[in-house]
Amino acid sequence: MTKRLLILLLLTCSINAFARKPNVSYGLEWGYTASFLRTVHYSFVCSDGYRIVDNSSSFNYFSNGSILANVGLDLLPKLNLSVYSGLTGVWSDRWVVPVELRLRFCPAGLYGDGFICSAGASVNFPTKTLRETCFRASAGAGYRVAVFRDISVDFLLSVGYSTDHDQIIDPISGDIVTYSNISHNDSGYLGISLSAAINF
Repeated sequence: MTKRLLILLLLTCSINAFARKPNVSYGLEWGYTASFLRTVHYSFVCSDGYRIVDNSSSFNYFSNGSILANVGLDLLPKLNLSVYSGLTGVWSDRWVVPVELRLRFCPAGLYGDGFICSAGASVNFPTKTLRETCFRASAGAGYRVAVFRDISVDFLLSVGYSTDHDQIIDPISGDIVTYSNISHNDSGYLGISLSAAINF
């Protein structure tokens, strides 16, 4: 019985989603990020021939900013799926260009005042260091203010974790460790973001 009810509920949601024409949305977002935790996982062979492994964490505070533009679809009256891109800072002198897929859920509806929840995941393209693709995940909550018709403003507090790959410096020679001598090279950055976005 429970399984039948669940199937019926899913079918109803699917029919509602396809019966209505999805509304296209656009937006701009500005944010401030307080990055406070960095983790590193390195394993490499130094110039003297022995392996160095570093699995450590460090707490520091770095201020970063972000500016993003998005385009999306209102899948349901309370649910929007958007693609974001722009420029985001994740650590000291560490900037990335993200391509993020983000879900936004508004319990009171997408075009009224009320709370908003969001969750996103992105592929990031670093502007420095090794320029290898990395990833970011974030989740947040805030409040949406309806301004006029389809125009609204979001105020959002979120937590995000970004990965990256460093240029590792050999502690013996002082040179950059070559790729062939590295078996593991990951770093991560945790931060809290406060952002404001305009949607139209």
